Formats: sequence, structure tokens, C-alpha cells
Amino acid sequence: MTPASATNQPLTTEQLATQHILRGESENNLRWLLEHAQYETFAAGDVLLTPERDNHTLYLILSGRVQVRLDWQGHEALTFLDVGHCVGEMSIIERKRPSAIVVTDCVCQLLLIHEEVLWSLVERSGTLARNLLYMLSSRVRKDNLVIFESRQQQAISEQHSRIDALTGLFNRRWLESSLPRLATHAQSQQQPLCVIMLDVDHFKHYNDSHGHRAGDAALAALGHDLGDNIRPCDYAVRYGGEEFIVILPDTTVSDARIIAERLRELLRNMNILDQDGKPLPPITVSMGLAELKARQTMDTLIEAADVALYRAKHAGRDRVAL
Repeated sequence: MTPASATNQPLTTEQLATQHILRGESENNLRWLLEHAQYETFAAGDVLLTPERDNHTLYLILSGRVQVRLDWQGHEALTFLDVGHCVGEMSIIERKRPSAIVVTDCVCQLLLIHEEVLWSLVERSGTLARNLLYMLSSRVRKDNLVIFESRQQQAISEQHSRIDALTGLFNRRWLESSLPRLATHAQSQQQPLCVIMLDVDHFKHYNDSHGHRAGDAALAALGHDLGDNIRPCDYAVRYGGEEFIVILPDTTVSDARIIAERLRELLRNMNILDQDGKPLPPITVSMGLAELKARQTMDTLIEAADVALYRAKHAGRDRVAL
């Protein structure tokens, strides 16, 4: 990330004194900050923060505004921050990588305060610490409201457009929008993530022998039992037809193998009933397991699970393969 240019207009202590984080600060400390911080202009689209790299700078917005995003998948920005706000302070305080992407929305003038300078000013003055605490508490309160409203809207949206009607599981549309976010989070936090792709064995023959209604009943039963027997942190998706995907966040491949074997055994012993409540023949499933690699995309991760699935089929079906 490179600044578009250094600003030609000198920054004054009077301008700094109007910023939320510096209100009430002494003239001496404001002059000291001007000597130790950088005042720069950034072009629209410059990335300030990303979960992919460490951050050691607090960015104080003097003009323009920035976007806060969860990912690059084309979704709308989570929120916008304008003059008087700052970004980067949480990653400095927590000593962790940023949890979100922050990018300039237009040409912006920013004051760059390195973490060493920030902590030095905190030690010199309790005013900055008090202002920072107030800003963080206000942001948390606002974020909590945004999260609450977002969850309500998400629940409505998923119910209507991201849930498969037959099985009650998430559908492919949900997968395509959510798996990249889950993968990005896992990679940025250096946490494992595994994907299981499963396919009903000889499903065409099942349909031909017992009818499409029986096939639908089998898929519905599979969806119900799969959804009821995964962990609260996991996600089950109907990928298409008789193919399903289970996403296992924060799960190593060895643990994922145990989970897959448990689910395979569960599904081969589940009860399938027709519309009249009469039992239908059981089914078996083949499973392919893949673990997320560094810088791996959603498509290549699913492709790896699909390749493993075909290995399970070629090895005789009703089994798990890596």
C-alpha cells in the first residue's frame, strides 16, 4: 500500500485538536505528535488494513472516508468511517492481525500514527487513553446494533433464498457466498478448515427402482439427519442433486476423518419413510475429504474434495477417502 502523495498543506495543532481521539489534548502533546506522525494523502482504493498482514499503524481520518469490508467477494461494505474516526487501533491493542479489510473509498488525508508513537502518547497523557476508550465503547455499541439487525435480516434472507426446500440445508448459493469468507477467516487466523463432499451411492438406480418420490424421501431424510448430527459450528449444504458438502471450521484432517466416518455410518443406518410412513430401502454414501491449504480458493478446495470423492467411489463406495 503506497500513499498517492504527501500533502502540501501542513497540518496544525488546531486541526488535530478537533479530532475525537485528541479532544482535550494539550498543545505540547499535539506538537509532539505532529513531529512523530506522518501526514499523507491516499488515493481511492488503497488498502489500509487486511487480515492477510500485520498492522502497526493507527490511521486517523482527516478527510474523505474509508470502507470496512469482511471480504472481496463483491458484497457491499459492512460500514463506512469518515472524518474524525480512526482504524487500526484494535489490531495494535490486541497485537493481532486485523479482522476486517479497510480500504479508502475516495481520496483521503490520513494521519499515520505508528504503534510506538501511540503508546508513547498514551503514557504522556491520560486524555488520549480516555478518548480512545470512549471511541471503542461507542463503536462496540454501534457494532452490536449492526450485528443484531444484520442477523435478523440474514435469518429472513437465508430462509427464503439460501435454504434448500427439500432437505432444509443450506444451498449452493449460500455456499458460494459464505465458504470464501470462512476460508479467508481460517487462513488469516491460521486455523484449520476441512470440507467433506458426499454423494449418495447409485442414486439413479434408487430412483429408477423405487420412484422419484422415494428418491426425494431419501434426500430429505439425509438432509434431516445430517443437519441434526453435525456440530453447532459446522455447516451442511446441499451442493446439487444427490451431492452434499459439510464444512468443518477449526478442524484438522484427522479429526475431520473421524467425523466423516461417524456421519457415513449414521446415514447408512437411518430410517427412510415414504409419504405413507412405510419404510424404504436404506442408502449408503461415499465421501471425499479435503483440507484447506494456504492461499487456496473455494473452487480448488471443492475440487480437491470432489477428487477424493471419486477415489472413494472407485474404491468400492460407502467409504471415506482423502
